[in-house]
Amino acid sequence: VTLPYQCMQDRIPEVRQSSFALLGDLTRACYRYVQPYINEFIPLLSTNLNPDLVSVCNNSTWAIGEIAIQMGSEIRQFIPLFISVLINNINRSEPDTPKTLLENTAITIGRIGSVCPDVLSAYLPQFIRPWCISLRTIRDNEEKDSAFRGLCAMISCNPNGIITDFIFFCDAIVSWNNLLPDLKEIFTKILSTYVNELGVER
Repeated sequence: VTLPYQCMQDRIPEVRQSSFALLGDLTRACYRYVQPYINEFIPLLSTNLNPDLVSVCNNSTWAIGEIAIQMGSEIRQFIPLFISVLINNINRSEPDTPKTLLENTAITIGRIGSVCPDVLSAYLPQFIRPWCISLRTIRDNEEKDSAFRGLCAMISCNPNGIITDFIFFCDAIVSWNNLLPDLKEIFTKILSTYVNELGVER
């Protein structure tokens, strides 16, 4: 793990890009070897979220999401290091911003929200619209599933956080083709909350 850590600090973007991809893979496959170095890795990832270096930013963002899944709520202490940058990135309006960057950012925000929904729910109004727009067009898969579960956990903590952009949430829900039964139930409960308690019309 020492060599990837050194590569993450290399001045050449392509070297950092590959090292962050490796870190994400290692986190997914054998987190026990990554865990002792988390305090060093996360600050490095957080300083490599510059969207002008798309591949570096993409891989760093993805690695943060993978780490969040493994760390669970323990990632809470690190959230201030990167949440503002992730929100800024997902709100980028430049026409040349790659869709993959927006999608990866949305997935990572969702994954962090799945383990720390109480923390991220306060930020919902700042990212809910671009989040939903980014993920409504991707195919159904495990990453989309985990991201939406995280979003729903955040919404449960702060239902008022998406009131202004509720229609975008609905649009994102109907983008699914093959919902797992338990995720469908989660969506149904949330929609019922808005209908019954918050006065959203049917």
